Amino acid sequence: MFVSLRINKVILSVAAAVLAVVVCLCTVSGGALPASSEVKPIKLAVIMYHGLIKDSSLQNQYMIHPDYFESDLKYLKENGYNTIVVQDLIDYFEKGTPLPENPIMLTFDDGYYNNYYYAFPLLKKYNSKAVISPIGYTADAVQGTGKKNPAYSQCDWNEYREMVNSGLVEIQNHTFNLHKNENGRKGASIKKGEDFETYKKILVEDLTKFNDRMYEELGKKPTAFTFPFGAKSESTVKVVKEMGFKAMLDCEEKITEISTEEDLYNIHRFLRPNNMSTKDFFENKVKIAA
Repeated sequence: MFVSLRINKVILSVAAAVLAVVVCLCTVSGGALPASSEVKPIKLAVIMYHGLIKDSSLQNQYMIHPDYFESDLKYLKENGYNTIVVQDLIDYFEKGTPLPENPIMLTFDDGYYNNYYYAFPLLKKYNSKAVISPIGYTADAVQGTGKKNPAYSQCDWNEYREMVNSGLVEIQNHTFNLHKNENGRKGASIKKGEDFETYKKILVEDLTKFNDRMYEELGKKPTAFTFPFGAKSESTVKVVKEMGFKAMLDCEEKITEISTEEDLYNIHRFLRPNNMSTKDFFENKVKIAA
């Protein structure tokens, strides 16, 4: 009997200790256990747009008619797809915040004024979200310059602020001024034979300048880095991770499979071309279920 009582006391002590640990974890995490064990892997189609333009002589694989974008939004809405942004993915894996059914992500690169002029009104019309990754210096360059042309102008910070405040648009980092292909460097990638520390200094200074300008203008910093031209190197990935970015967007055309937070550094995107019907694009190129 004495032995039995001692064993029961030991069991109760262990149980109390376990309970204390659980309470501690819940307190630290705001009342819930870590979300990493609660999330499920997802497969995500991410679409890459650049500019929307009505002049057929200026249309190409990167500049498409606004009617195609509206057709895409209508198709997604009618077929039960829900648009998300990068922060939704981060919250899903870090906090366990549920994603909507049939999530899909729409992105725009470079920050053309037509994103504001044509795309933003359509996003509001269909209550859809999009991610815009502008080139930082262009937003500074056109600030306060007056009337703009949707065929060639860039957005300024005032337009980004309006879009962000709508809750429909998220802004991410596309470099401040490395969106070039010259002198042996393509985009933000390291040049052949370049010393890593030299390269790191250049990249960190550029991305930090974008982050700081965005914070000054919009009151928040980007959480993702979008590779210019899709030029991706191991050195770039290393630096971007060290800087605290939580996701990266490339130009590899395939479905993104995300099982852990680490997979957020490999978000792939399908380029949306001109002169392809919405149905053909989504069902034959992207191959999402209709």
